[in-house]
Order: sequence, then structure tokens, then C-alpha cells
Amino acid sequence: MMGRLKRVLFHCIRLVGGFAIAQRITQTQLRILCYHGFSIADEHELAPYVFMRTETFARRMRTLRKRGLSVISLNEAIERLRANAITNGETVITFDDGWASNLLVMPILERYGFPACIYITTEHLSAGTEAFNVTLAQMVHRSQRDSISLRNLHPQIDGDYNVAGDPAATTAKLLAATERIGSLQECQRLLGPLAEALGLDYAAFIAGGRFQFLTKEQITALAGKGVNIQLHTHTHHLPSGNFDEMANEIRKNRAAIVALTGIEPTHFCYPSGEYSPWHPEWLARLGVVSATTCDSGFNGSGNSVFLLKRYLDSEHTSDIEFEAEITGVRELLRRMRSALLIPPAPRHV
Repeated sequence: MMGRLKRVLFHCIRLVGGFAIAQRITQTQLRILCYHGFSIADEHELAPYVFMRTETFARRMRTLRKRGLSVISLNEAIERLRANAITNGETVITFDDGWASNLLVMPILERYGFPACIYITTEHLSAGTEAFNVTLAQMVHRSQRDSISLRNLHPQIDGDYNVAGDPAATTAKLLAATERIGSLQECQRLLGPLAEALGLDYAAFIAGGRFQFLTKEQITALAGKGVNIQLHTHTHHLPSGNFDEMANEIRKNRAAIVALTGIEPTHFCYPSGEYSPWHPEWLARLGVVSATTCDSGFNGSGNSVFLLKRYLDSEHTSDIEFEAEITGVRELLRRMRSALLIPPAPRHV
């Protein structure tokens, strides 16, 4: 009910010219949009903030063009932000993790002439392209089994699991167990046997590259077409207790990207949007020139380029809510809420 009322309110604000007014008020603020993967089947039903239907993304791009916002590259955006030269609500399109399904929306971007940046992790390039955590979660939630007993699969995960009673808890328990295995390659080898235990045909379940990351060849091809390939750590984990450990993540990630693209990446995205107060200074020491978060909001010349805000779009976000976001209506509401010290609504990642 609240969601419906909010959408009606946004329609009314647009009808009386509020969207256009908000866009003018916020035209000197940089927008950065965040996406992950795209649905080949029904992935978005379980994870709407990770997977989006391509037709939804196409409508988003059409709305950007309709509103007349300038979609620019991340490199140009950082230069303009530093020069206080954001003048037309300039917008950057980013993708996190490097999902193979990003390839599905490249023709849409090409149609509009929109540049894009993909922040990629690189551990999977030598371990296999399946996204282990997401694949496992989807398998558990799609299983029709009430419970499973794992025997002789791996000492860390052998045991009994109540699947139907609480699939989220089962997923969390399995992920916590597999974290102790240590090797991503070894974990990925367990996906097939786990699918069998859950009563699923693994080959059919992952058909079409539903849960795959980009391969080396695909990354190289995208970079050759002008897609900006940037840093997201090697293992999708950013250590916060030790500079050398964090530096190792960045250096491995950077070396792999250079080997594939021939271009040294200098922009970074915090994995899962998590960062510590000292991370900006550590990243600067490593030659990084900007870093994006998952904190909602626009960016002005006074904002740190190492704590750039983004809008995490979702399949569950309506078209009118998206338009309210990019025009600045929701940004102005966030500022009003902040001024009144009203806690923000929970953010889903």
C-alpha cells in the first residue's frame, strides 16, 4: 500500500512539473547508476537487486534519453567533478562484479551511444566462471526437497539441512561452511553434487550462463569495444585491518585486468559497498583515483571522489520511481529527511 501511494505521489509531482524543477535544481550533481547481472530466466524473482530483466534496463536507458541527461564515461565524470563542471545532471552507468549477462545489454547501450564501466573481480578467471554464492543460493531456494543429508561431499559441509523450512538459513549455513574450504575452485566443483542432493539437474539449472562471470576472452573483447574495465578486488573482499592485505587484493586485481585489456585500471568499487574510514587514503596510496560505494545519493564537487554515491537500481523499482531518482526528486527528499534527522528506509543489496 505504501509503495502504491508513493508511486501515485510521484506521478502527481511529475504532472505538475516537479520532476523538471528537481532536475534543474540538481543539474550540477553527478548521478552514478549501479547494476549487476541480467536475467536469462527467472533469476530476478529471487534476487531483484542482483538480476534485472533486459526489458526493464531498456526502459531505464530510454528514460535517461527522454529526460535529456548526459550519459558520460567514468573518466570524464571524475574530471568534470573535480573541475566543478557538472552542468546537465551528467550520469555514469556502472556494472558490478562482471556478470556474463552484461553482454545482453551491450546492444542497448550501443543503440543510445551510452558508455559504461564494469568493475570486475578476477579470482574466478582461474577457478571457473560460475558465481558460487549466488548459484548455491538460487539452487537451495529452487529445490523441492524438504531436507537433505550430505555425506562424503566435503568434511566442511557434510551434515543434515532443513531446506524447505528455512531456505535462507540453509543457504547461510552452507555458505559459512564453504568459506572454511578456502579454495573457490574446490567450492565450484561441489555445485554439481549439491545440485543433485537438492534434486536439481545442474546442467539445466545453469544453462545459458545464468550465473556465470565474464571469461577472459569476453573481458578482452568488451575492452576492445570501449567498455571501461575497472577494479573490484581479486576475491570480492576488501581487507580493512591491514594495508598490505588490502594492497594485495588490488594489485592482483589490477595485474589481471592489465593482462586482459592492456589498460591500467585506476577506478575502484567497494565490494558490497563496504568500506572503512581509512580505505580512501589506502586506495590513494595504490594509485586509485576514484571509488564508488552503494550509498544512495548524488555527488557534488565537495564530495570525496573515494566515497562516490550511487543509485542501486532494482527489478522491483517501478519506472516512475526510477525517473524520480534520476531527475533529483528522491535526492531532494533524502536531503529533507536528513535535515529533519529522519532515519532512511532500509537499503537492500
